[in-house]
Amino acid sequence: MIYNKIAFQADPFSYDLVFDDRITLVGGDSGTGKTVLYDMLEDLKQTEEYSAIKLFNYKSEDVFERLKQCRNNFIVIDNADILIDDEIRRFINFEFSNQYMLFLRNCDGLNVSDRSFKVMKFERNMITLEEEL
Repeated sequence: MIYNKIAFQADPFSYDLVFDDRITLVGGDSGTGKTVLYDMLEDLKQTEEYSAIKLFNYKSEDVFERLKQCRNNFIVIDNADILIDDEIRRFINFEFSNQYMLFLRNCDGLNVSDRSFKVMKFERNMITLEEEL
């Protein structure tokens, strides 16, 4: 695992994200803050502590080619339902040096465990990832 935990402050919110598996699927309805978190990680990856973060979204070009170059990274893919195909799923399954956080509803073709499924939870200005029930 690259990160067991990512914690940071973005006033007025605190983020305390704990990861239990190499592949974390963050689900939830639209408007629950997943893209806001992605945007926060854009700034956070500029720090030395979180420099292993690599981000991909609908604006990213040549996703698979760029993904193939990633080793020992924490890879975040926003809107993964539309961005990842079977080739990318195979890469995720078999490139064990990386850790993945995917904003994704459909886990077909991914080697995930029960601990992989999370939803964002907001309580008292604290944002966490909780096991999906």
